[in-house]
Amino acid sequence: MDTLTASLIIAFIGATALVVVAAITARPRIGLLPATVVHDPASPFHARELPESAKKFRIFGWILVLLLYLGATFCLLQGLNSLRIFFHWDQWEAVFGGQLSDRGEIELYSRFWIAIAVVLIVIGFWAQQRLRRQAK
Repeated sequence: MDTLTASLIIAFIGATALVVVAAITARPRIGLLPATVVHDPASPFHARELPESAKKFRIFGWILVLLLYLGATFCLLQGLNSLRIFFHWDQWEAVFGGQLSDRGEIELYSRFWIAIAVVLIVIGFWAQQRLRRQAK
């Protein structure tokens, strides 16, 4: 993998996630929370005034936020693992020898995974902000 291919993959993943989040959290689909939050124990989301379809899309939106953060955690762990290999290259090369990729490629992999994690975290945060919008 080269830098251009990695950048295109990151851009494609980011654009796809952005479109999915924008489609699910569109204002006509999820509505706006009331300006004063109703604390009703029967309503777990305190959105009693929203229509049923808006509540369903809000649940899908929060599940999507959770999946984005889980995916970002996975990618961050992959990137940190690649960084560990990069910084302790001599030890890994002594054990595995020629089975390892080039040191520069390992560095590219770590940057790739960490960049995907950052993109997913930013999109997840943006989705959270859209789901928390309130009427003024």
